[in-house]
Amino acid sequence: MSSQFRSKTSVLLANLAISSSLIVTFPVQAQLPTVAQVIYVDPAIGVNTAEAGTSATTPYKTITFALSQTKPGSVIQLAPGNYSSETFPILLKPGITLRGDESSKGRRVVISGGGIYISRTFAKQNITILADQDTTIAGITVTNTNERGTGLWVESSNPKIINNTFTNNFREGVFVTGTGNPQVENNQFVQNSANGIAITKSSRGEIRNNLFQNNGFGLAIGDTSTPLITENQIVQNKDGMVISESAKPLLRKNVIQNNQRDGIVLILNASPDLGTNNNPGSNSISNNGRYNLYNATKNFISAVGNNVDASRIAGSVEIGNSQRSTPYSSQSDDLSANDPNIALLQKWELTPISCASGSQVITIMMGGKQYCVMPHPDLTANSYEYNQSNGNLKALVNSPNRASRPKKEGL
Repeated sequence: MSSQFRSKTSVLLANLAISSSLIVTFPVQAQLPTVAQVIYVDPAIGVNTAEAGTSATTPYKTITFALSQTKPGSVIQLAPGNYSSETFPILLKPGITLRGDESSKGRRVVISGGGIYISRTFAKQNITILADQDTTIAGITVTNTNERGTGLWVESSNPKIINNTFTNNFREGVFVTGTGNPQVENNQFVQNSANGIAITKSSRGEIRNNLFQNNGFGLAIGDTSTPLITENQIVQNKDGMVISESAKPLLRKNVIQNNQRDGIVLILNASPDLGTNNNPGSNSISNNGRYNLYNATKNFISAVGNNVDASRIAGSVEIGNSQRSTPYSSQSDDLSANDPNIALLQKWELTPISCASGSQVITIMMGGKQYCVMPHPDLTANSYEYNQSNGNLKALVNSPNRASRPKKEGL
């Protein structure tokens, strides 16, 4: 080996040794987690200047101004107060958290008002807040008393809606549309005129552990939506839940009780999953004014593994084991006397009408079918079952003085 070759080899080995030592000497530094920016707002003492907003003692005055100062991932912390001097609707930005007092579900942090929003799927609306992608709404109360007013609008986004109160909205507390996929958990929906929450179009989402009380409908679920509805208290509404069109929600472990009219109503082509042999529903559906479960569709519905009184079920419903609801089918649109039951109702001076006529009808179960008649002074309950053996009608709800009353020839 020549001396020149040995020299070059020594230099190469020396360079490799130096390079190796450099790798060890200068390791790559670990990336530190990002700390969220907190912006403070107080409608009582705040000022909308660029220098404010950095602490609870120097807050901004409005949420609207705070949003103009935020960056993705920021938290807008709201002090107790009434946020009614905003530019409505409040348009949240992606990744923003709007937070009040979660421990009280926003009892003293009230956002009230509304403004015009043009929905891509539902046209002109009046809303208080528009959610956005990856936003969080937590610990606030939302109220919109404007005509057709909605509290929170979710349009094809995936917000977290946690520990809030939606109350006294003219229409509903929360409206979900498009391909919305919200997480709605631990909220109170109380005294909203139309619905606690409405879920429409192709929306999904998880509605978990909420209270729906004293609303028009606790929940209205329609179009082709497929939300998970679980562990909710749905009580003292006009109707607990109305499922319509081709909606297919999954219902598990809900308490649906003491609603004025029906617990669950299915119309058009609704096909909810209320429980199967392999996956029981575990819902408690009881003490509702007319029916606990009213299937007004032509679909056969499985509702296996629920706590429900079969005598207060109308329509084709399987409740499992040896218990099966009476498969009442609705009367046909032909109200002629060719049907002997129609003739009997007319003989009793009752007026048969279509069951789709609305809420001002009396339902009577006769011969495995459901018939509807106009209100009559002798019929003080909403629904009855005809006992052919004794010719009596038995009220399916409490009816003062007339729980079972004969009328004329065999009624």
